[in-house]
Amino acid sequence: MFRYTAEVLPYHDYPLADALQELAGLGFREVNLWSSAHPLASHVTPGDDVVKIKTLLDKHGMTACGLTVYGKNQEEIGERIDFAAQLGIDTVVFDCEANYPDFVSTFLPPLIEQAERRGVRIAVENHLTVPFNPEFEQGAGEERRWDEGVDTLAQIKRLVTDLDHPNLGVCLAPPHLWVMGETISDAITFLAERKRLFYYYIWDVDRAYRHGVDGLNFGPGEKQLPRPDGAIDHAVPLSTLQRVGYTGAASLKCHGTHGWEMAKVTAELSKADAYVRSCLERIR
Repeated sequence: MFRYTAEVLPYHDYPLADALQELAGLGFREVNLWSSAHPLASHVTPGDDVVKIKTLLDKHGMTACGLTVYGKNQEEIGERIDFAAQLGIDTVVFDCEANYPDFVSTFLPPLIEQAERRGVRIAVENHLTVPFNPEFEQGAGEERRWDEGVDTLAQIKRLVTDLDHPNLGVCLAPPHLWVMGETISDAITFLAERKRLFYYYIWDVDRAYRHGVDGLNFGPGEKQLPRPDGAIDHAVPLSTLQRVGYTGAASLKCHGTHGWEMAKVTAELSKADAYVRSCLERIR
């Protein structure tokens, strides 16, 4: 059975200690930490006191199941691979950070070698070919799409074929698949068969999303959290994860919480958590 975990991301406006306390209060025992570019979360960063971070996790009865490092260059990602190893984290998540031919020829290979040396896996998120920009939550950047990336199932297949390495896999992001008109369960099955499904987001998208206009803006935070009236029936992909024997993290996630009071973040996560747990009951 997969492990139901949470992202620290929705609490990006608050200190790590507060975020962990809230997530632990919701019953989570594993958390994905973030060390990404603004305005994404950056609760931890290379150079931070590793002992203090581990002590803080222990205080709340939590372990770190991953480290997400979006919006960073090759050198910065390399630093975070080392940092993940120091923290005892086995999976680093980022998306296609360059046009695909450059990504697989010069960007990824040295990072894969480094990850292998450090005992860390790289999970590349399937992601719209819209380069990261600080205004992504407003839909900016759609006009700057790359020609090639890792967004469709065909491109996911190409990635794990072009770079067939045990330390390289995929972080599967349902909203990006939904936007591209793909079937989430098909992607899960393909990757699981090849032992390349390294991470999974439990994440939704606003039904009002405008294809070709909204880019990376998947709607306000409450519309990105899993919910009964969302775009995705999460019991279906979660049952697929169970069927294929996936044992990794399936992590509750959303963007779109900037400016929220902490009580609102926790309240919305609590509602999403209740829905996800109802899905888990359905598939048992």
